[in-house]
Amino acid sequence: MIQLRSILILTLLSLTAAAPSRAAAAVFGPDMPGWSPASSRDPVPAAEEKQPDRDPLDPIREKLSKAEDLSRSGKASDAVSTAEDALKDLGDLPPSRSGVSSLRGRLEEVRDRAARSADDDADVADGTPDLPHTLKPVEPERNERVDVWLAYYTGRGRERFQLWITRSASYMDLLTKNLRAEGVPEELANLVFVESGFNMHAKSVARAVGPWQFIRGTARLFGLEMTPYKDERRDPELATRAAARYLRRLYELFDGSWPLALAAYNSGEGTVQRAIRRQRTTDFWALRLPRETKDYVPKFMAAMEIASDPERYGFEIPENSPLRYDEVVVEGAIDLSEIGRVSGVEVEELERLNPVFVRHRMPGDQDGTSLKVPHGMGEQIQLALETTYSPRPLSRTELRTAAREHRADMRRPVRRSRSGIHIVRRGETLSQIGARYRTSTTRLARLNGLSDASAIHAGQRLRVR
Repeated sequence: MIQLRSILILTLLSLTAAAPSRAAAAVFGPDMPGWSPASSRDPVPAAEEKQPDRDPLDPIREKLSKAEDLSRSGKASDAVSTAEDALKDLGDLPPSRSGVSSLRGRLEEVRDRAARSADDDADVADGTPDLPHTLKPVEPERNERVDVWLAYYTGRGRERFQLWITRSASYMDLLTKNLRAEGVPEELANLVFVESGFNMHAKSVARAVGPWQFIRGTARLFGLEMTPYKDERRDPELATRAAARYLRRLYELFDGSWPLALAAYNSGEGTVQRAIRRQRTTDFWALRLPRETKDYVPKFMAAMEIASDPERYGFEIPENSPLRYDEVVVEGAIDLSEIGRVSGVEVEELERLNPVFVRHRMPGDQDGTSLKVPHGMGEQIQLALETTYSPRPLSRTELRTAAREHRADMRRPVRRSRSGIHIVRRGETLSQIGARYRTSTTRLARLNGLSDASAIHAGQRLRVR
């Protein structure tokens, strides 16, 4: 009996101990919201650690590396495309962001170097360059902005425009011939009215030189050479070929829009691209651009209209006198005064025919120096040079002076450099200006209160210290 009572007591104690577990199951069982068998059995997993966001500059750096690899492996055109694609991506980022300006400078350097290589490759392929396809003509446009410049050129600016027309008589045939050879419309020769007034020696405050007003960087990019003694930006034929190649590139960059291409020729492609991106229009006439660029295309349209029929606008048409010349080879040093003496040609005429020469005296090329002389006098002058021409060799002082002045011209900041002011040249970037003055683009942007570190334009005044 006692044994039976003990068994009953143990059973009751066992049931009492199990009651809390059954109660808990009732409280947290399947009748409660949010319950699931899995949650009742498995522990809650720890939250996954959030991965840090990728630096937006990393994909652009990868494209830079790819462009450099393509350039080194000889794939210049692919390198240009990759670099330009990266520059477009970079344009979507805040310019004030750390690393943007320096990355832009490196991309532009790779792109420009590859572009030069691509041009060279095209010129030597199979020993004969392919003839470029001809681009569509520039369509004349008339609106209020064009009419303003028509009124100016036929009014207060009439005397100046008449001078330009007179000068153009010597060069227009040469310019149109070379534009056609490069496959761009010959009416672009009228751009020289606006750029330089057909003055081969023209030099702007922004240090652009020649009929097409090339700055040094753009001139080098399109194959023009500048030495202490020669400046090919002043050669009407070579400069026209270079300008044609530049205009073709801009035309293709802006999807066949001549007004946009011309605006970019004036202010740099970056200025126009940024305006298009921000304002969401590719209509030149609707874009808000720097004043000089805004007027540039209307000026060209007005000049093209007048040049198509000068008499209609009351201008005198000069006698057709296209530039004609013979070429001779000069052995030894060049001395224009001595050449003039032995040939009987005025030094001023030799200067007019050879605007590429920076100095009257310069060392000769190893294989002789080509010299343009009046048409019909080539044989006579060549004989005189071979028999009586004996120039005095350049002295060490002359050589040192020429080299020193050339270096100074390349380094010299544009206007008011002593006061710490730089005037932006066409096509310059903030990184290029920073390199010139040995300062960072970030500091330049801060000094000038630029919210967009790359939004600069030709003629703009920047503090550099």
